[in-house]
Amino acid sequence: MRSFHTSAVASASSDSILDSAVQTLANQGFAISDRTMNSVTLNGPGLNSTRQNPLLGATKITLTINGKHLDADAELGGVERMRRFLTRFPFLLGLVLGLLFGVGGGVLFGQLFGVGFGVPWAQGWQWLVAAICFAMLPVAPWLFISPLMSRSIQKRTEHALATLVHNATFTKIPA
Repeated sequence: MRSFHTSAVASASSDSILDSAVQTLANQGFAISDRTMNSVTLNGPGLNSTRQNPLLGATKITLTINGKHLDADAELGGVERMRRFLTRFPFLLGLVLGLLFGVGGGVLFGQLFGVGFGVPWAQGWQWLVAAICFAMLPVAPWLFISPLMSRSIQKRTEHALATLVHNATFTKIPA
């Protein structure tokens, strides 16, 4: 699983720094699983869409205060899940559509042309392979787009985590 680490220096040591970050994460659906005086571990629901808050790309976040440093260690399980989906879905979609069109079209065209299964220039397995190849053509660009989107999702999540930690260190300290 991918992980990410970031830290920021606070202007002063305070519990409100940790509370600020926890409040932001709790509003996004993260649940506190462990809390001590200087650290907190939160588990998130994960990322299911690219339209969700990029913080959800982290499934487990550990925030720790070390003196005047706020450190964040995150497991990017949501990013990993989206990467797997973006990699598998286009291929499986093309395969299923190819099988559906291959079998359905093979029977229909076979009866129409009187060749049993397929078309006169491709019968039997040849027809099935041709149908799958034709069904893969529209999803072929996704084989190149998916890795780009995966990297983009990871970068957005890492940037959101770095921003969260940076902004938490600027929490106003009560007098």
